[in-house]
Amino acid sequence: WYHTGTFPDQRFDTTRRSLADPASSGTPGSHHGNYGFYLIADQMLWRRAGTADEGLGAFLRLSGSPADRNLVDLYADGGLTFKGLLPGRADDVLGLGAAFARVSNAAGQFDSDTNAFNGTNGPRRSFEAAIDLTYRAQVTPWWTIQPDFQFIIHPGGNSANPNNPSDAIPNAFVLGLRSAIKF
Repeated sequence: WYHTGTFPDQRFDTTRRSLADPASSGTPGSHHGNYGFYLIADQMLWRRAGTADEGLGAFLRLSGSPADRNLVDLYADGGLTFKGLLPGRADDVLGLGAAFARVSNAAGQFDSDTNAFNGTNGPRRSFEAAIDLTYRAQVTPWWTIQPDFQFIIHPGGNSANPNNPSDAIPNAFVLGLRSAIKF
């Protein structure tokens, strides 16, 4: 993809001085255009005999874009799904996945600059990752219920905790429940 707009720099002002520097203009430098790549793969690995779509599948998604104008410059996720795992539950889906989002080096360097200029020792943003386990149950032909369990590593990319800025937001467990009704 390519976008023809103008995008602010993640670290430097219009004079190439760190935005964290008190002598900075405070106006981010600009970049003309933005671009990236992505790849999506989704493949059935094993199909249960005599079925159209029951079995084990895998997916992978990758994307990348320039670090100087994007907060996240690399993203990847992937996982496995199994449709029809339990006898008599042909439309249920079990899923296990993982995701990784890398905070650009420019944004991380801005955090280091901020610490240096302020004399602080706050966290430097680096990445956020997640592990996800879910099960979508087809309760009726028109209703699904999907519990979801996630473990998030470095929420906010290792951002500062608003209640204690010298520490990062701690890792988190997230429980969710999704329900969908089709009319």
